Amino acid sequence: MESKKVVCPNCRGTLEITNPKQEPFLMIKCPNPACGAKLRIRFDTGETVLAPKKTAPKVPGYLTWQGQIFELKEGKNTLGRSSSKHESLIEFPTDDKSMSRVHCLIEVVIIQDGRVKAIFSDIRTSEKIDKLPTKVGNLALAIEDRIVLTDGDLLQIGHQTIRFNQKSIEE
Repeated sequence: MESKKVVCPNCRGTLEITNPKQEPFLMIKCPNPACGAKLRIRFDTGETVLAPKKTAPKVPGYLTWQGQIFELKEGKNTLGRSSSKHESLIEFPTDDKSMSRVHCLIEVVIIQDGRVKAIFSDIRTSEKIDKLPTKVGNLALAIEDRIVLTDGDLLQIGHQTIRFNQKSIEE
């Protein structure tokens, strides 16, 4: 059983660490109650460093409609009216015939710096369903128009109003 005296790089306290399983490194929490830093101790080199903090991935966002929550995923999220054929990734249980079964698309892209971008477009193909424009706020979209969504945007799809919510889990 190998033991080693190390200094916590956070509080500068001296710790005596035992390596019962002869691992090349150990992850421990500094026993100093005022510190509590997570430490990575390498027994082969004697290096003691603060363990890297795990950053939770950003959540692409979600939609709210009539008290229901629909989570978005990274990539292409098709939206439409519920169908027995399950044509859209996110289906709204409505009889609103002005909403196509595959009405619009939210493409979620995670940019290199970790920010999330949600791009909304109207992709309906049915000739019958073009009476009502698809809107973001008061802006009516033509088919294939693309717009970047921001937190709280209201999407008008057929007669339905759906709220886009941007959130991230970093707290």
